[in-house]
Amino acid sequence: MDYEELYKTSLKMINDKFNISQYPKEDFLIIYKTFYQETQKPTNELNKSILMKINHIFSQPIKTDIDSRVKDLENVRNNIDKISSIQINQPVSSTIAKDEMIIPQIQITNQDKHITFKTFIINTIKNNFKITPSIDIKSNSIYPCCLCIPSKIKTETPYIILSINDGIKNNNYTYIPTFETKWDIWKPITDNYNEINLNNNKWIITIYDFLNKVIDFDEYYSIIYNVIYDKNEEMFFLKIDNIHLFNKNDKIKLILKDGSSKDNKIVDIKNDKIIINPENLEYKDFIDAKLFNYNNQFSLLFKYYSKL
Repeated sequence: MDYEELYKTSLKMINDKFNISQYPKEDFLIIYKTFYQETQKPTNELNKSILMKINHIFSQPIKTDIDSRVKDLENVRNNIDKISSIQINQPVSSTIAKDEMIIPQIQITNQDKHITFKTFIINTIKNNFKITPSIDIKSNSIYPCCLCIPSKIKTETPYIILSINDGIKNNNYTYIPTFETKWDIWKPITDNYNEINLNNNKWIITIYDFLNKVIDFDEYYSIIYNVIYDKNEEMFFLKIDNIHLFNKNDKIKLILKDGSSKDNKIVDIKNDKIIINPENLEYKDFIDAKLFNYNNQFSLLFKYYSKL
């Protein structure tokens, strides 16, 4: 059987055994490509293996999603992207960001397609940064499913473009805001979008506005103008710009001149100064240093599943 005949056979098998009348060709193609190289000709043995794989996928029991909030973030389907292509001509910086974290998450199940996804999250305080996810991109289908970013950004752009570049190839995704919390949740503009298709997992991730300009996250950093240590209260009092970005009990990051950082927490705000605990801090740490409020970081959520 050739590709089309095998697809029709798969449809019939799924309908007969599972009473499912639809099976997207894009999903079939993902499985097909795991067995066939581009130059290979169809063989009965490989065709049987593909049918067995499809049967196995649809035979899996449906798992219950234990977290409805995660399920809401994971409900986008894994089909072909129908977004019109947008060209990005901005140069990509080679600066390596030091403040990214990759957080593994729970498994969830797409009940419509009987596919169990895993998820991971990248948290960062910088735009245009390098990251190396520990996911095998050859054996997994990976989708960037949503962005959590500071709510101010939606007042500056009606949509944003996520660019993932491996130094050779570039994948772009267009997002629009869906609902507000302290961070806005942005999702792909369509439910049908491409998996990440890159050559390696050494990624440069950049977020652009609707004018194809890199969104400037520098406005969320604050310069320290003056530092006073109060011996009576045993606290540091900091005079900074952008004090409106900070509130009592906010977790903050002090970014030192050499690029290293120290975490702290705002004890209080008095007389236009933020007050922090002096633990592990010295006067020299504040020289040419900046402050960042963790409330203004952004999170990029990915979902993935094994092709095998």
